[in-house]
Amino acid sequence: MKIKLIPDILVYVFAPILVCNLEINKNINYIILALIILTFIYSITTAKNEFRLNISGIIFASLYIFAHIFKQSAESDFVRYIYDTYCFLVLSISFIGLTFFDKNIIRQIYSDILRSKGHTKYYVGHYLSRKFIKQEFEKLLAIINMHLLAIAFIRVYSISTYGAKGYLTTLDLEKLVYLLFIIVEFYMVYKMIRENKKDKNNRFKKENIRNNTINKDSEEKIIYLNKYKKTNK
Repeated sequence: MKIKLIPDILVYVFAPILVCNLEINKNINYIILALIILTFIYSITTAKNEFRLNISGIIFASLYIFAHIFKQSAESDFVRYIYDTYCFLVLSISFIGLTFFDKNIIRQIYSDILRSKGHTKYYVGHYLSRKFIKQEFEKLLAIINMHLLAIAFIRVYSISTYGAKGYLTTLDLEKLVYLLFIIVEFYMVYKMIRENKKDKNNRFKKENIRNNTINKDSEEKIIYLNKYKKTNK
């Protein structure tokens, strides 16, 4: 099941990041176009053969590629730094805005992961509707928003205070904030994965108990022919 998840990660995450960070200025647009076509073909193939569509993966790949295309026109590293800061702010505002429509990007990501691992829509819908999981999604999204806003605030302060010559002065502080938030985010993801494993184990135990009960009832209802013959001699 995990094999299906690996191609998703390679196509929707690693490929855009790798291609967009290649130091090839001459043919980079053609490479990006080839990547877009590859992503489109892969999405159509999974939708047709596996009856699923990785929505969060498509969104990430599309946003990352188009953000890189717009950023190519930046004249200097400082302008690109400002552009990235705007992206952090827009992402955070978008995540907050989606919650008013009862949409949680973390829920969508987790749903796509479960579907890529072979789980049915019914199982995914039932599992994600649990109160504990909903609360964890809300907490994780809140922490990610805090993460994005904290980084954006540091960058805005650096841009407004130090300008083009010293905007990297707060880079160490920025890295520290990244590290702290990532540790918390990974811990919360670990909690959800652990809960998913518990759910699988409980489901497996219930199925075993039910199967054993059915087998026992069936054995009790069997008429043994030899015993029947002996009693009628």
